[in-house]
Amino acid sequence: MASSANFSSSTWDVFPQLSAEQFKQLGTRTQYERIRAQLLYNRGIEETSKMRFFLEAHYENLLDPSKLIDMDRAVTRIQQALAEREHITVYGDYDADGVTSSALLYRALRTLKHPEAPLSFHIPHRLNDGCGLNLHALDMLKARGTTLIITTDCASSDVEQVEYARTLGIDVIITDHHRPPEELPRAYAMVNPWRPDCEYGERYLCGAGIAFKLVQALYRAYRRSVEDAQDLLDLVAIGTVADIAPLLGENHTLTRLGLRKLNHTQKPGLLELIRRSTLQMGHIRERDIAFAIAPRINAAGRMKEASIAFNLLTTDDTHEATRIAAELDSLNQGRQQETEELMRNVRTQAQTQSELPVILVRGEDWHEGIIGLVAGKLAEEVQKPVLVLSDNHATSLSRGSARSPKDFNIIEALRGFDGTFERYGGHAQAAGFTLQQASIEKLHQHLIAWKENGGESVPAQIEGTQLPDQTGLVVESTQESEEIPLPPRMIDLEFNHLHLQDLNHELYKEIHQLAPFGAGNPEPVFKMKHLIIKSKWLSGREKQNLSLRLEQKGARTQLQGTFVRGAAHFESLREVTQVNIIFHLEVYEDSIGPSTRLKLLDIEPI
Repeated sequence: MASSANFSSSTWDVFPQLSAEQFKQLGTRTQYERIRAQLLYNRGIEETSKMRFFLEAHYENLLDPSKLIDMDRAVTRIQQALAEREHITVYGDYDADGVTSSALLYRALRTLKHPEAPLSFHIPHRLNDGCGLNLHALDMLKARGTTLIITTDCASSDVEQVEYARTLGIDVIITDHHRPPEELPRAYAMVNPWRPDCEYGERYLCGAGIAFKLVQALYRAYRRSVEDAQDLLDLVAIGTVADIAPLLGENHTLTRLGLRKLNHTQKPGLLELIRRSTLQMGHIRERDIAFAIAPRINAAGRMKEASIAFNLLTTDDTHEATRIAAELDSLNQGRQQETEELMRNVRTQAQTQSELPVILVRGEDWHEGIIGLVAGKLAEEVQKPVLVLSDNHATSLSRGSARSPKDFNIIEALRGFDGTFERYGGHAQAAGFTLQQASIEKLHQHLIAWKENGGESVPAQIEGTQLPDQTGLVVESTQESEEIPLPPRMIDLEFNHLHLQDLNHELYKEIHQLAPFGAGNPEPVFKMKHLIIKSKWLSGREKQNLSLRLEQKGARTQLQGTFVRGAAHFESLREVTQVNIIFHLEVYEDSIGPSTRLKLLDIEPI
């Protein structure tokens, strides 16, 4: 905006606005319908039938799970294993998507198997094992008696490991959503919509979504009720939001239905997790998953063992749920404290590199479960590519996490390094690697040169996908919103013909028919011009927010807007009487009912 020195350093673009003829073709009649149609159009939903599908979000409109490649083959093999009481192991990943997808599949199999049939799970350790199948785990599972492994959220690139499982007499069914390499593992079945031979109509389901499709198909085969499958949708919603999967198509439907289920869940682990997150049943939204529930689930894998979170999500014992949730809460608090302490350290180091186009910070034995979080936060603060490394002097190796803004493809930059990585992998804005400490400075200089020379650009991967490299290592999907810089900011609509009194609860309800919001379906952003500042003050516990009371010329209605963490801009408005604003519309409930307020995203003094 015009006053970028005082307010946002980002530019804003406005989506192309629909014409009167386009509105007519879409059958819009009221102002609300036109606003809603514009918002849907901005999200790539351009046909009336698809708009209706999106807004209705009916369970019955989900695609037939049998259309997923290898689904029927997977169901047949699982039916055989259940009939013969084979030992089945659910093998997941250590992030929130991996844990929720494993938990929902485990819960489903637990209801289908014979009471005496063995059923177990395995989730690898983040630091010791890495993600995906590993040979040591396969040996352990063989000794345990496993004859069928079903993966969730992993194993699409594990060619060697699947082959080793075959030699052990273990069949592997892969359910995953990461793009596979050209050479596919020779699994018994591989249910992955990114396979080039898959004609399923949806590609962007996360691990929990794919696992749920398998449960749908299994329950249909065993003539279980639709309600039994729907009972697992709360876990699907958590996995989908946590993995930053695009909330369009089936993801949107599954997450909306899953949020309804979550707000009435009977699972003891989720109930205790919600209680400890100080959330209110019946009012849990997607943002509560992103900022309260998912970080607690992720804390298990980051700080200790992801199996802790898995046990919480699969227990039906209220006392056990209370005990595990308390441990998760403690781990999450420890994660927050270590992250803040590490952030202070890396900020100090980064200040000494303020003139460099790529920031590299390092320290001895930094917690490898949180360096990705720290790298993401620092990259967002400095708006530059950032590498955060943890040095292990006993091995002379360093493990690093890299994050970058949208204009810099970090995985391509790492691929262009002529030094030797022990391993590396990731996607366009997030990557991980291990290398000899003697090569760190060489890597830093390479990335600086790459940045200054423009490097090579390739289409960025959708957040939440993984890109394997020749070593087979893949970086975990990013789960928490601060890990990846926000995309370029877009304004959905300029309210040139609306008055402040039109920004009411009815408009809010119309807008929120598009919810849940997230990746691919961001919360709508609006702009209004020439508003009069009636008063301004600092708000928040630490007076960190800037609040304004706004009015339109010739009108008596006033609305309050709050610029979160905008206190530093108070002085910039001292002599200003009129502003243009960019905002989200929000509703607050109080004793006299709902009232609308504005969450200010940017301000332009006039």
